[in-house]
Amino acid sequence: MGKADIPHPEAPQHEASDSTVRIQPVSNANNVLINRLLANRLLCVIAAAAVWCGGFMAFAQAIRPLVRLEGMAAGTFMSSVICMAAAFASTWILVKGRFRYLEAAGMLLLAIAVNLLAYRIVSGLGARMIVGFSIIAGGFAMASMLARMVESARFIVPIGMVAAIADVWSVAVGPTRKILESKGAEIVMRHAFVGKPAAAGALVQPITGAADIVFVALFMCIAERLGLSVRRAAIGMFAGLAIGLAAASAVGGLPGLPFIAGGFIIAHWKAVRPGRAEIVKTAVFVAAMVAVFVIVGLI
Repeated sequence: MGKADIPHPEAPQHEASDSTVRIQPVSNANNVLINRLLANRLLCVIAAAAVWCGGFMAFAQAIRPLVRLEGMAAGTFMSSVICMAAAFASTWILVKGRFRYLEAAGMLLLAIAVNLLAYRIVSGLGARMIVGFSIIAGGFAMASMLARMVESARFIVPIGMVAAIADVWSVAVGPTRKILESKGAEIVMRHAFVGKPAAAGALVQPITGAADIVFVALFMCIAERLGLSVRRAAIGMFAGLAIGLAAASAVGGLPGLPFIAGGFIIAHWKAVRPGRAEIVKTAVFVAAMVAVFVIVGLI
């Protein structure tokens, strides 16, 4: 047998390798298709609305057999988590659309208009569902514009701390508490809170405020902008908010931002861990904030 007739020992391995290369893109076909669909911003908005509205109405129909459970702490927690899962999924879809600045500004204006007109056009659960999505879309649009100002992951911890402290103050003694105790509380609850359908079907119970939705979207947008995992961010924030909802169902209303910010920071701690300079600046700023809140409270 001549030298040219000797089979190459690596030939079968090369064929297997070629076969593997041909199969691998097929396994990623679904991800490629999803990314292409999400690149179409109109489809993103439609998909996000479908996820929220579908989850809201499905829950509205499914809760009726669980009327007795809804009055219990466990039922309140479960129903809140289910609706918030739909809100998080809807926000994640919008974040993946990567809207331009002017597109986000237009979406914000449209969301505000829809929010204000919803109860004049539709009534009952339909109006609450539309208002809920207007808060999700408007919160995302605002967050998308704000996220462009964050250039480093090291600013995330200061942002989270400031937001959490401001939220605690606002809920405890600040504007949020005063508004909810005023005569216009019903209007605020209608237009500034994402709610869930109650067991009675026609009523709605608030889950979280518009500010919480803005920061959920803001942290997702920052993660997308800085190359962090949006999925991990969403899971971390959802887990944090679930803990907050569980605590709120047991002891009463609690601010949501500390749990949301904490969940995001824990999920991406290695990437967002601040340096010494950021820690000093944050401490000074937080001290100034606390001083302002104390002065305002005394006034």
